Amino acid sequence: MTTADNVVAGDDDVQAVRRWVRLSCTEPGTHLPALAEIAADLRLPTAVVRSALEQLATEGMVTPHEGYRLYSVGTTTPTERASRLMRTALHRSYEPGERFMNRDEITRVFDIGGKEAAVAVRQLMSEGLLTGPRGQYVNAFSPEQQRRRVKQLRERASDLRREALELMRTARKIEQELPAGGDAQAT
Repeated sequence: MTTADNVVAGDDDVQAVRRWVRLSCTEPGTHLPALAEIAADLRLPTAVVRSALEQLATEGMVTPHEGYRLYSVGTTTPTERASRLMRTALHRSYEPGERFMNRDEITRVFDIGGKEAAVAVRQLMSEGLLTGPRGQYVNAFSPEQQRRRVKQLRERASDLRREALELMRTARKIEQELPAGGDAQAT
């Protein structure tokens, strides 16, 4: 809570902001839009949204930052985010022995900085996912890496199922609020 406004978000408001973050920003490390934009989407005062985000920060759901975009999703660092994005791309789109992107391509494709790309490549090389003098080739996956890959894919599928259920509930709620015959056009 900021001392300037002394506003404390209620449980319903915190739940609304939590739901908004979950449905709007699924990738950890993604910056949230300006507080005023979130407040407008939720029809809440900006001070209430700020208070709710501060509460969510204590839970680790968002990370506070200085500057224009004050919060990002989750508690990942830019390097962790870069590694996660690259690891996901490796598992989804590349076969062992195939050439991976160079660092310039990595920075452009994943919209990350050069330092983060370099550190992420070194990390993936230390994990055995990339090989070669500059980490330019995909290494054959060991049984342990394959198990980790299966676990990550299952976790992602579970997250997507939860998100899909939440979106379906929201869609049903919106449909119920629509007036009957709203799709019919007057001729």
